Amino acid sequence: MSVSDFIDPILSFIANNPSLAGLICFLAAMGEALFIIGLFVPTTVVLVGAGTLVGLGKLDPVPLFIWTTLGATAGDAISYWIGYTFKDKIKRMWPLNKYAHMIESGEKFFQQHGGKSVFIGRFVPGVKSVVPGIAGMAGMNFTRFSVVNVTSAFAWTIAHMGPGIIAGSALGAIGQISGRLAFVLGALLVVIFLIVMLGRWLILIILPLFPNTHAMIVSWFAKRDDRVSRWIAQNFDPAHPRSTGMLASALLLLISMPAFFWIMGEVAPGEPMVRADLAILNLFDSLRTPVGDKIMVFMTTLGDGVVVTGVTVAVAAYLFGRKAWRRGIGFVIAMAGTAMFVPLIKLLLHRSRPIELYAGADAYSFPSGHATLNAVLFGICAVLIAHDLKRWAKAGIFTVFATYVITIGFSRIYLGAHWMSDVLAGLLFGTAMVSAFAFVFGPIHNEKIGRATLAWIVVVTLAAFGGWHLSTSFDKALLTYEPRTNKEVMTASSWREYGWISVPARRIELNGDREEPLVIQYAGSLRRFADISEKDGWHLPPKWSLTTAGGFVEGETPPDSLPILPRSQNGHQPDLVLIRKDPGKDKSGRWVLRLWPSQYEVLEGGRLQPLYVGSVVHEDIVRPLGEFSGPRTDIHAPPLADNPATHIPGSVIRTRSDGTEVVLGFAEDKTGQP
Repeated sequence: MSVSDFIDPILSFIANNPSLAGLICFLAAMGEALFIIGLFVPTTVVLVGAGTLVGLGKLDPVPLFIWTTLGATAGDAISYWIGYTFKDKIKRMWPLNKYAHMIESGEKFFQQHGGKSVFIGRFVPGVKSVVPGIAGMAGMNFTRFSVVNVTSAFAWTIAHMGPGIIAGSALGAIGQISGRLAFVLGALLVVIFLIVMLGRWLILIILPLFPNTHAMIVSWFAKRDDRVSRWIAQNFDPAHPRSTGMLASALLLLISMPAFFWIMGEVAPGEPMVRADLAILNLFDSLRTPVGDKIMVFMTTLGDGVVVTGVTVAVAAYLFGRKAWRRGIGFVIAMAGTAMFVPLIKLLLHRSRPIELYAGADAYSFPSGHATLNAVLFGICAVLIAHDLKRWAKAGIFTVFATYVITIGFSRIYLGAHWMSDVLAGLLFGTAMVSAFAFVFGPIHNEKIGRATLAWIVVVTLAAFGGWHLSTSFDKALLTYEPRTNKEVMTASSWREYGWISVPARRIELNGDREEPLVIQYAGSLRRFADISEKDGWHLPPKWSLTTAGGFVEGETPPDSLPILPRSQNGHQPDLVLIRKDPGKDKSGRWVLRLWPSQYEVLEGGRLQPLYVGSVVHEDIVRPLGEFSGPRTDIHAPPLADNPATHIPGSVIRTRSDGTEVVLGFAEDKTGQP
């Protein structure tokens, strides 16, 4: 079952219900324009997603555009009415009084730009949800407001849906080359976007709800007599211009460093995270494509040591050239300390890489040097460039640098150069180092650094060293990171006698948890297995579609009419799924068989046959209130009579130490086809 089998029902439902999609876009656009409430509405997610569906050809752009424009217009009109009706009372109303600073920012914005602020403000983060209300509070003429409202809503809709349409068209084109590549790129974009959205909500929504907490903590330290408490009270005083940044840096340091050491303890042999690492590695290995490999090799090459060294030297030279001695020394210490820390931990843990790449300490895996060094380098550059800028400018700069670093880390997992935990640990340690640098050197105000100049130095040096390194090593890197088959071969006799013990005994989820036992080991043709099982009532399940998915919301759907929910084994999707309905009219369940590929091959008669592992579980169809049909696994291992592998000629039964029985079967397709 492919990824598209799960996505197609959702896309089909939206495509077949365009009025519902339009209503959702209307409500989202209106919600973001509502006074203050717009902070809580993730309109960008909805509209960019809708635009992506337009680009994929799943939605008609014209009605969607009209619905979105009307929603944005209605939201601003309601905000105008709220401001016109309540005037200055708004500042004292809960919970609006928690966001008084935003209302003040909106008032300043309106005073600066006048009536055109309604148009401009719709595109400015932080004030777009308050400007229409401010216009009403200021008594702006309604007719004039309406004209600006409609025209700005029109332009705003284009600006929000346009990127989605372009992205959808691009993903559609990529999907023609490879659906797997489209899935990988889409997943990466979703992860980055969620991180940005969560950060935005934390800054704009959560923090303003606790305005006095900061002052209370500082007041408590101020009452104490010791020197450390007085230093904390002085530097973290809300009146201190950099206290918020220092507080955020301290919190990040206190979170990221313990998290790093927690992951370090979780990568010991036998821990669930180790199994999760392997499952995720297998998942990405199954999604690799030639085009995707080139993109990820491009990114991982930009994160190589020679590029990092070039940018580091350029930034250090600039800082010392500007006589920013303390920041320059701090930067060099952070980079040098990280460069020594990474190989030290590698030598301490001796964790093997998924593939052999380097020699010496770099031959080991934990933590990822690419993720760690790039996180420290570009994180500190972001701190220096964003220093003393406004909040949204800082957010933009950190977003750009974080996206770049996360993509490099993602490339290491995709290419199989590192385990997922290696990259997570590297990003966490890098975050801790950047937080420490910001905490120590953030309060410095007498070392002037040209932010634009430093940004250009980073970009130009990265382009120069990265371009040179790519031109000399890209083709070699493609060969280094090419997909590798790690199949282990057993003879049929050794497999039946003792080799079966080395095959996984339980299904492993992506999170590393062990689930139901694997009661089948089968070598041979899947077609032959399906033909043999068909004689005992086993057949292919219905495919996912709008009709079959609708069966879950009907209370009388037969068990064999419901599609099968996805389950992975060690990161792999099943290559064969069969179902068999319970015999008898009083039964309401079904048996589900799944066969997944394993890392083994069996040699028989001079031919290699892939070895599959399988589970057979029983699902009871639960019908709450008689209105829904939901499968619930109630038997995780079948009796031998319900295991179709026993019908394979020459099959043998083995018993594991935990008492579960596994059936070993071999059946080559007589036609010679797989």
